Amino acid sequence: MRSYLAWYLVAGYLGASWAAALGVLLLRRGRGRASWELQGVGVLLLLTSGIGFFAGVPEIWTPGPAGTELAAMSGLAMLGAWGTFRALQALTGSRRASGGGISDPDPSRGEGPEPGAEGRSAGLRPLRWGGLLALLLILWRWDVPLFFALNAYAGRVPWLDGLARLLINDYAVPTALAMLAWWMWWSGDPVQQAAVLRAVLAVPLSGALLEAMNAVYFRPRPFTDHEVHLLFYHPSDSSFPSNAAMVAWAIAVSLKTGNRRVGWVAMGLAAGISLARVYGGVHYPLDVVAGALLGAGLSGALFRSRMFRTASLRLARRIGGRFRL
Repeated sequence: MRSYLAWYLVAGYLGASWAAALGVLLLRRGRGRASWELQGVGVLLLLTSGIGFFAGVPEIWTPGPAGTELAAMSGLAMLGAWGTFRALQALTGSRRASGGGISDPDPSRGEGPEPGAEGRSAGLRPLRWGGLLALLLILWRWDVPLFFALNAYAGRVPWLDGLARLLINDYAVPTALAMLAWWMWWSGDPVQQAAVLRAVLAVPLSGALLEAMNAVYFRPRPFTDHEVHLLFYHPSDSSFPSNAAMVAWAIAVSLKTGNRRVGWVAMGLAAGISLARVYGGVHYPLDVVAGALLGAGLSGALFRSRMFRTASLRLARRIGGRFRL
């Protein structure tokens, strides 16, 4: 039973999450229409979902790695189901907003985008989060098998090993990313220079976030617990998340906000070092994916913050005007 219990719990929590979401929706509809029938069904669904949640609590609280794994997988399943539900709810609301006598926008009068566009955008956002959580759920379950599937080719193809050693070291990709940043800075465009400044800020912020996470959770490297084909030296810090992937993706995403073409090249380099770290036996796949998401998310947050975006642009113009750079 233990072999399929994890997936059984995940499926159960997915169903319970959807039952809770549907119950909330029926309660709202029932209150709006003064329908006791809809409200009663909503309450029953919420009670059913609550029973389903508490039924899995003893297994999730099992001491040791098994309970931790089940708790994480079930939590991701619930968040993924709720994010998908919210996306569908927003999409349905945008369809209602786009109909019902609302006329199409008139460009000559300077009206905005088509009705419902903002609702569709808001609906797709939790849908993307749901897909991302599903990907993390799959990686969490199949992390070690995926690692061995990639690392099994190390040591077999000389030219591939040489490419991996080039990408995996501490100098090649960081130097290439630094050269791309310098190229953007010397373009003289304040927008590109502001992106470079945000990349410079993202590096120490990534390091601080990494240190904080490592102080809470330490994951041994793959070569500590398994026999692997190692193409790199033996790092002693935590395997999760990947520091190289986090910094590389933080720089790449920041550069992409200023120059799309340069950003795509930088993201290719970041993907290369991330894949090479798994191929060379230094990280598990979940380590590099988590590092990439954290680095990219940090840079995206800096770009979306009006304060940081405006401050970086002003500083770039000030530096360019004073030093003529």
